[in-house]
Amino acid sequence: MPYNRDMSATHHLKNPKVSVVIAAYNEAPRIANVLKVVENHPLIDEVIVVNDGSADNTSGVCKKFRIKLIENKKNLGKTLSVKKGIEATKNDLIMLLDADLVGLNPEAIEQLARPVLSEKVDWTLSVRKNSFLVMRLAKIDWMSGERVVPKNLLLNGLIWSRPDVGYSLETLMNKSLLDGNHTFQSVYLPTVTNTNKSNKNSEGFISGWAKNFRMIGQISKVVPFWEFIGQFFVMSYLNYKYR
Repeated sequence: MPYNRDMSATHHLKNPKVSVVIAAYNEAPRIANVLKVVENHPLIDEVIVVNDGSADNTSGVCKKFRIKLIENKKNLGKTLSVKKGIEATKNDLIMLLDADLVGLNPEAIEQLARPVLSEKVDWTLSVRKNSFLVMRLAKIDWMSGERVVPKNLLLNGLIWSRPDVGYSLETLMNKSLLDGNHTFQSVYLPTVTNTNKSNKNSEGFISGWAKNFRMIGQISKVVPFWEFIGQFFVMSYLNYKYR
């Protein structure tokens, strides 16, 4: 995997506004915390939520906000839902956010977007307050869902090639962006956490953490395990280089 090319940001934004894309599945208790922050943020003029066949009131909560809501008639999974949202955007710059964030604030949005808007780097991703300790120490959470990426860098079909495999989206996006030698910066968001799967899972703590371990097995279906771990070290190096 190439990582030593000395590049500055390669994109040139014609439209400096940001489109936010959020895929949501059964997030009625949580998604309002995100929408109330992005709805009126000065850097954002478009928010698209793809409701992925939720069985709860996710749709009703979203309709209380001035956003564009796309409804999947059945559950398609995160990859296809995010793809559908991106295809509906009008701006050159895409901010991807998870629907279950806690502690998101306007400053976090600014911090995540500014390095790309200023063309310092090509893309950013977040390190959350509750990222694993080793990730916070290394200043890189390479599986984070909070990212700002120019739309033209998301056109690689590789990114969307395994919608059948859960947790593949971030891994394949990393692979595409790293293989393309696109510069990036990791952004620490000290107030932001995401809801642990063990807290969202109605079957309880053990079942929730079992899903965390199954995530590793699923990721190994789309890239070799050594490459998945290698992304962490390559991205740590690049983050240090371009900060």
